[in-house]
Amino acid sequence: MNVNPLLPFIMAGDPSLAALPGLLAEAKALGLAALELGLPHSDPIADGPVLQAAAHRAIAGGATPLRVLEALAGLTASPDLILFTYLNPLLQLGADRLIALLGPTPVKALLVVDLPFGEESELEAGLRAAGYPMVPLLAPTTSTERARRLLAERPDPGPTFPFAQRFAYVVARLGVTGTGQDTDLVPVARRVSELRALTARPLAVGFGLSDPGSLAAVRNLGATPVIGSALVGELAGGRRLREALRPRMVDDL
Repeated sequence: MNVNPLLPFIMAGDPSLAALPGLLAEAKALGLAALELGLPHSDPIADGPVLQAAAHRAIAGGATPLRVLEALAGLTASPDLILFTYLNPLLQLGADRLIALLGPTPVKALLVVDLPFGEESELEAGLRAAGYPMVPLLAPTTSTERARRLLAERPDPGPTFPFAQRFAYVVARLGVTGTGQDTDLVPVARRVSELRALTARPLAVGFGLSDPGSLAAVRNLGATPVIGSALVGELAGGRRLREALRPRMVDDL
């Protein structure tokens, strides 16, 4: 079955670009099929304080979008990567250059958090044609009909394709990431059930998940839990990736 029991997020360039290949190799050694990689941005509007601080540290250390993609070139010891980014860095690179830079990397898809539904269709179509689909992002306020349209606009390529190119991201609650508030999983369960009626593609649930109990609850819904701010904060505190993830992973991963 095309699933991924955990989808971690790390910020490229934090603690350094030199450390990135080792982190990705460690993630692959843990058995992770996919990982979200944040592209540092100076104005990360969807990110809470932990991820904002990580992005600013990365930028201060010289992690530009170009340098991140160059650091990923040729890496094979890595899970499939979903590039978590904002629209402006992509527009600054331009579609043709971006596609050329992505070619030798493990990046399989992009999640562009500030790309409004139906906008920049030429950029998106070009990326999809080159093999880099954009992940559908479904907020709690996204109506069923709008979700249906978005899932059709960003279609599931099918079960022969990797998880990174198939899943839709379900935002568990409104607000920014990692604010420390608990996430009520009752509406999340209802939302996942509604989406299951629309699509057979894998679903990932993120925002406000960190403890093993909430991660297990999302898995019990048949979805993949995303862990971001809590993991980034622990890595910033000097914890190893394996130490941070192992307690949050299913036993047979």
